[in-house]
Parts: sequence; structure tokens; C-alpha cells
Amino acid sequence: MSVDRKLWVRRRESTLAELRSHMEAGRVDEDVISLLNIINSLDYAFTTSSCSGRIQVYAANEPGEKFGIRTLGKWHSPITPRELTETLEDKADSIWLAVLPPIVHIAVCSVKAAFHLLGLLRSAGFKRAGIISASEDGITLEAIGTERMEAPLRLSGVDIFREDAIPLIVERANSLLIRSKRRILRLEEVLMGEIAGGLDNLCWE
Repeated sequence: MSVDRKLWVRRRESTLAELRSHMEAGRVDEDVISLLNIINSLDYAFTTSSCSGRIQVYAANEPGEKFGIRTLGKWHSPITPRELTETLEDKADSIWLAVLPPIVHIAVCSVKAAFHLLGLLRSAGFKRAGIISASEDGITLEAIGTERMEAPLRLSGVDIFREDAIPLIVERANSLLIRSKRRILRLEEVLMGEIAGGLDNLCWE
């Protein structure tokens, strides 16, 4: 797949301008901003969407529904048992707890750059990393962590946990979230080593 230089540069400029606007408005996950800045300093790459990992409580009939889901709580940092308990005051028939892993989408300028960056992502522990699309304006990579948990808290109007289990549930969710944050920091370290070592021209051969 050949990437058109002008189209890629134009897309990069537009995407980064939009990201700056979102940052100024406070709409970007703070724990991923440092990583975004590092990736976007690379000549051959830019980020399109990213999250450092989060804990989410939502109302839905089935886990992972794309339609009809209603978020009851969302956090990018560890939570307390009280915060989780407060979401259960909602009258929804079914409520789910999810710990979602870090996810990073990156557009690069060439196949050579794609395979180079995939090597860096995997060396940082993102084993689930690959190319998800390719077009004239760039090749898009997706990297997802493995720190995921999804469990029902209420099904068909019936709470399915003991009250004294809430602290244990929160402890496990927080532990996974903290692992997510560490994975992001490890990726930052790998990419900073890439920058310090000097960058080859990976775009326009």
C-alpha cells in the first residue's frame, strides 16, 4: 500500500489541530497526554484516538452493547467502594462493571514505519498490536492492553453480589487499572529511547 505524502501530511495537521483543541477544552484523558505528545513528536506517526484505560459502570441488557448502553460512572483513576456503591442506586434492571484496557490508534506514513512502530509497541508489552486499515492518507495501527475485566453487578433486577464483596471487587478493578497505567508509562520509555537514539527516515523512500 502506497501512502500519498500530501494527503498524509494534510490529515496529520488536521488531526493534531483537533487534538490541541480537545486538550484545551479538557476533553482528553490526562494520563495519556504525555504519551500522545511523544508519539506526535515522531516524524512518521500521529495519534488519532487513545485512552489510558478506565473503570466503567453501565446499564445494559448484555455486556459490550453498542446501542442502548447508559453510563452510570466512568473513571480514569482508581475508585473507592463508595463510588461503586453509589452507581448501584440507579434503578436499571441490569448493571455491569468493566475495566477497559489502554488503547492507542496511530496513523503512520508507510508500511516500513508501520512495522517499525509495531516492533516498539510489542516490546513495550502491547502484544495485541496490528494494522487495522490502510489508505492513501495513512496506515492505522491499533494497540490494546490485556487489562480487561467485565462482570455483572445486577441482572434482571437482582443484585448478584454480597455487600461485603464490594471492597474486593474494587480492589481487583483498581489493580487492573494501575497495570494499564504502568503499560502506558513503559511505552513512553520505549518511545523516548527511540527518539534519543535518532530516527531514520521511515516515510518517503
